[in-house]
Amino acid sequence: MKDTDKSGPTHSGHEQPMLFSVGKGIDLKTYKTVRIAVSGDVLLNKLETSIVDTSDFQRLRGIKELGTTYLVYPTALHTRFDHSLGTLSMAMKMIRAIRENKHNTEEERFITDEQNQLIRVYALLHDIGHIPFGHTLEDECCIFLRHDQDNDRVERFLGKDSKIGKILKEFMGDDLYNRFMSIYKADKKNLDKLGEDLFIYDIVNNTVCADLLDYLRRDCYFCNIVLDMDYRFLKYLYLRKENSVKRLVVRLWKEGKPTPRRDVLSELIRLLDNRYLLGERVYFHHAKLTAGAMVSAAVQRAKSSGEIKKTDLYEIGDETLLDRLQNSKHGSVKKLIESLRQRYLWKKIYERNRQTVEAEQAQVRDINVWETIMNRWWRDASSRTDDEDRIAGALGMDSGDLIIHCPDSKMAMKLAEMKVFWNGILRPLEDCRDDPVVGPKLDVILRSHENLWAIRSFLNPDHLTRKDEAINACEYFFTFEHMVKSRFEKLFFRNVVDEIARSDGLAKELLHDEYEEKVSIAIGRLAAQTSALRNKSAVRKIVKDAFTS
Repeated sequence: MKDTDKSGPTHSGHEQPMLFSVGKGIDLKTYKTVRIAVSGDVLLNKLETSIVDTSDFQRLRGIKELGTTYLVYPTALHTRFDHSLGTLSMAMKMIRAIRENKHNTEEERFITDEQNQLIRVYALLHDIGHIPFGHTLEDECCIFLRHDQDNDRVERFLGKDSKIGKILKEFMGDDLYNRFMSIYKADKKNLDKLGEDLFIYDIVNNTVCADLLDYLRRDCYFCNIVLDMDYRFLKYLYLRKENSVKRLVVRLWKEGKPTPRRDVLSELIRLLDNRYLLGERVYFHHAKLTAGAMVSAAVQRAKSSGEIKKTDLYEIGDETLLDRLQNSKHGSVKKLIESLRQRYLWKKIYERNRQTVEAEQAQVRDINVWETIMNRWWRDASSRTDDEDRIAGALGMDSGDLIIHCPDSKMAMKLAEMKVFWNGILRPLEDCRDDPVVGPKLDVILRSHENLWAIRSFLNPDHLTRKDEAINACEYFFTFEHMVKSRFEKLFFRNVVDEIARSDGLAKELLHDEYEEKVSIAIGRLAAQTSALRNKSAVRKIVKDAFTS
């Protein structure tokens, strides 16, 4: 980093006196310059430099932005540290765009120095609570609460007694610090409570925001995926009141004219399309999902056994976590991580997509299929692990040899909710479907993104000889239409009983009818004792007892 002495921007391009009513006063002068890929020079003031120099912020150097994606795109090694600085840089570009837009009135571009500083520190710190493989362990697999929804974690990193919290209070004073914490802890369902600071949340973390605009460019760059990321629409940003509070808005309608800015709308559609393409090629790449599922399966088992606590992850990065897991006393955890590090990835054997689930829901009236899937295999990590081990145990495999991956079903892209000024009113971007040109494009992109969802199962390659039986087991577990579920239940348990009877010689000297009678007894007992399926020795004992009784 190099020292400079450039003055920071002031609202509307006019000189504004520094405010010294709180803390040390708002001093936006550049103190250090950091040069990073994608963003170029990122200018930090003294407050921000002090934050970056803390051990809590430096820890972000050890957390990859894209988790296990490096196993697919080897150069996807950029970190939360890079992205946090990049988000600050992008937020500053958005502020400049708002202030310099010649179509904006004084009120529409007015941002105080206090709000400027709040935007800057919020952008810089928006990911401070991230843990190793955070999106996988939190959003995808629900092992831990999201970093920005975990109040204990927010207090740990930003509370008044934390390293960064003390710096914020020293420089900003109590009043501005409390405003910052209100923004950071904001409930998305009650954003109006932020009042005059709501647009700050919009700029950094809402829909078309600094966070998203930075990571799209950064992920493309480090995955070497070439997409048009012009962001020309930034020139049409402004602040507009909605329900008496300012929101960040894109102006898509020419003032005083009955015509839309279709070129700007097309730019936003392209942004939606780029986000979908990255989802398809990167975020939902099958090998990346497999690797992430292996990490989450290992962490969940280590957490359940008490080897890893959430607070342990506040101090470490990706590689340290993998080291701890690889040295686990539990064979299943150790095997998963050793295989991951050798890129010996589990193989996808089963997938149930959105269309299949929706078709099944049309046939099943007594349960909510989507809610059941979400509750059992997304929201409840323990339930998901139990079902993984039931299938594995029944098929004579060890814990972790079969893994279930089930992301959130609500996969609509949040950037489609961006506020735009369209045909005289404020509305979400996704509601601009009345336009004959871009409306159909919106529908296609949003539906395509939702269709990336599926519930999947991955199998240890060492057990691919049992692939068909494992698929039958998945069909039994993930199917809700009663006749179909009953058929796969019989197939699943029949496969289990036949395999044990063959390998243990239980069918010797039994006539066909006698054998079928014993099989029927064993299947009935297995179906009634589902919890025992978590242990392959218990399964074998149930079958043996059925044949010898």
